[in-house]
Amino acid sequence: MPKVCPECNQGYKKWSSWCKSCNTTHFKNNFDKWTSGNATIDKLIQDAQLNADDFFKVIEWIPYDRFKDIKQIAKGGHGTIHYAKWVDGNICDWDIINQQWKRYEREVVLKKFDYENFLENISSTRFYGMTKGPETHEYMMVLQYYEGGSLRNYLNNDFNNIDWNEKLDYLKDLAHEFSEIHKLDIVHRDFHPGNILKDNNYNSICQILD
Repeated sequence: MPKVCPECNQGYKKWSSWCKSCNTTHFKNNFDKWTSGNATIDKLIQDAQLNADDFFKVIEWIPYDRFKDIKQIAKGGHGTIHYAKWVDGNICDWDIINQQWKRYEREVVLKKFDYENFLENISSTRFYGMTKGPETHEYMMVLQYYEGGSLRNYLNNDFNNIDWNEKLDYLKDLAHEFSEIHKLDIVHRDFHPGNILKDNNYNSICQILD
């Protein structure tokens, strides 16, 4: 028997329990409660929320004070990258009883936002939303944190323990990432092991960050 949304009693259109119709309404009801201070960024976030057909595609405006334990972890061609704990965490589903979003604390990275390499970033790693530094007043992207660090660090520390099957898996992951970027007519101009992130949870998964 197909699952149905407990709010509207309509069947879910995908494998997840994400009701696009109901959640679109929840997002709209909250539009007047936040702003990034930039109309273009506000529209970017709102459009993404209205079009999201699962929680993976939701992005948000995240006040900077919702991050803790912030520290610099890398410096790339497009600016400094910081680690942070997002106290609230990303939206996962709607809590009907409490009438609010279900969330879970999450580790993230904060990276300076610039229009030139924006599409390149969101095509290759999980993008949670935007924030703004209180001191620099620079907009920053909130991206998925990879505990494994950069591929460069991993190779420096464990090169002798990596077999050829694993190396070939890394190359396949990177080929897929570049294929997705090139579909957007974007050319990566700063490719090196320092801006390739390794996921510790999966041996062969790498993501391009910068």
